[in-house]
Amino acid sequence: MLAARGLADLRQQHYPSQRFGKLPNPYQHLAFSAYNVFAPANPAFRYIIPEYDRNCAVSSPNALIGSRDKPNPEYASMGAYFYIANASAMTEQGLQPYFTIKTFNVKPINTPESSGTTITVKGYKGNHTEPSLNWRVDFPSGYHLPFLVRLQKYSGYVWEKLYGVEITADFGEDELDWEFCLDDLEVEFFGSGNETGESMVKNDERRGAGQVFLAENIPTPA
Repeated sequence: MLAARGLADLRQQHYPSQRFGKLPNPYQHLAFSAYNVFAPANPAFRYIIPEYDRNCAVSSPNALIGSRDKPNPEYASMGAYFYIANASAMTEQGLQPYFTIKTFNVKPINTPESSGTTITVKGYKGNHTEPSLNWRVDFPSGYHLPFLVRLQKYSGYVWEKLYGVEITADFGEDELDWEFCLDDLEVEFFGSGNETGESMVKNDERRGAGQVFLAENIPTPA
């Protein structure tokens, strides 16, 4: 079993960091903090990630791995975070500097049988330091398939006009930081004149509107 921080030590000690790819910054108008790209089915992870967790890349081969794992202890309480990378650049491209998060697949990785894991999602509007939206899901101990999160359906709210989204995973009664796998993150962007909030996913002529984030588009080391 790995350390209490889930796979956090994996990236630093258990296996060389070259097995994890870096996200471009920005990527689809977003910046990502405390995320890496990896291919869970890569034979290099055979004896590190349990076989029943190597299915976490819903759109094979790649997915994202995230946690509170940060080199600066000052920000250690923050979860993995993605946010608008450059609001000015989006405005210049005719886009509103915010997004709506629709769906994503998620699961905790390498959790012992002793307890369950809670994954919490927080949505931030503008530069607010307190989340405007909050939702959580509990994963009991044992094996899990990736869970398709439909935020509006499960939370009862539309997660719109967001500047950033934070995700954390906490294991057991002591709420130990744990790592999770994220894939097929779907977000929507909107044109500058679209004040009604109408989705522009169907308008292919508006560059950048209706982006869907797919981690498999980002290469990882062999």
